[in-house]
Amino acid sequence: MKDKLEDFIISHKTDFDDLEPRKDTWEKIQKEITPSEQKKDYVWLWKAAAVVFLCISVGLAVERSLFSEDESVADVNVISKNKTAELNEVEGYYTQLISQKRMEIKSVIDKNGLVDVELLKDMEQLDQMYTSLKKDLKRNQNDERLINAMIQNLQLRVEILNKQLRILERISKHEQDEKISV
Repeated sequence: MKDKLEDFIISHKTDFDDLEPRKDTWEKIQKEITPSEQKKDYVWLWKAAAVVFLCISVGLAVERSLFSEDESVADVNVISKNKTAELNEVEGYYTQLISQKRMEIKSVIDKNGLVDVELLKDMEQLDQMYTSLKKDLKRNQNDERLINAMIQNLQLRVEILNKQLRILERISKHEQDEKISV
């Protein structure tokens, strides 16, 4: 098909050469090829609108982050106070339980004259660890791991005292059984 068109144009070239386009035709083509001045005027307007939109967006984001930080700080303070109150309550309970168990152990030891040096060392070491955890908690108030470690320390101390109390009671009972059998 291309060959037929090309052949036709070549054969009728003289027919095409006698016609010339009008002068305003080239001007219309030139205007269509190059962008007009009006189109360029809108480009700067779009750029200005984009800059305004960007500034407003950044301003709103900063404002929201400031308000959310204030709210989150208030929420953290409320949560921190609640956790502190709960920790104080748990600590009070376990401290009372530990002192009660120590008194029971002391009364059994006083009766039988038994002293477990290892128990005293272990309890002292747990006390020191608890004191260290408490100092760390003052620096990192919302650290769940520290709070859990403190509670576990208290529970471990109660458990050790309970076991020691059972052992001492068994020893005491065994000694009484020996006295009875003699």
